[in-house]
Amino acid sequence: MKKNIMIALALALCLPSLAQQEQEEERCVSNEFSIGYGFHPVSGDYFDMNAMYFNYWIDKVGAFYGAYTHFFNKVVGVGGTYCFDPRIIDYTYIGSITNNPLVCTLNESCHSVMGHLKLNCINKKHFVLYTKFDAGICFWDYKLKEYQPELFGVELPEQHCCFAWQAAAGIEVGNERIAGFLQCGIGMEGNLSIGIRYKLKNRAQ
Repeated sequence: MKKNIMIALALALCLPSLAQQEQEEERCVSNEFSIGYGFHPVSGDYFDMNAMYFNYWIDKVGAFYGAYTHFFNKVVGVGGTYCFDPRIIDYTYIGSITNNPLVCTLNESCHSVMGHLKLNCINKKHFVLYTKFDAGICFWDYKLKEYQPELFGVELPEQHCCFAWQAAAGIEVGNERIAGFLQCGIGMEGNLSIGIRYKLKNRAQ
């Protein structure tokens, strides 16, 4: 009888401690930073100059981005993403109006600023499966080089800002502090991207 009473008292003392520990884990917050490179971002298909009299060759570099995420618990995090997508476009004239068919070289770049929601669907010690949704605005910058206005009329796009977005799913492999990631989706960060994620030490609120 005494043995049963002692076991019951021990359980009564342990259960609140376990509940408190579980509550602290749920309240545990963390902050992480990530940098990545993405192939074929949608920003590369947004604008083209009038191709009626021109041929053009686009040297697409891809998208470079950095992100910060604040996690309220082990699953839900919100943050911000900056994405930079540069490209170089060479336009040549269709015809033999000049010995130098190059009309101009256009340096075009897209700068996207987005807020995001990140959900860690599967959160293991060395493996994380996540989904990520971004929304924001992007700004365009254009610079013409080797332009001959006396021979050719080139009109730059009038629209210099537009809606920016990303929807993706990815995996992280590493440890709680640092991990590499592979992400698939569509948007400003590219259809396929790779990068590194660094997480600061967890702390409880």
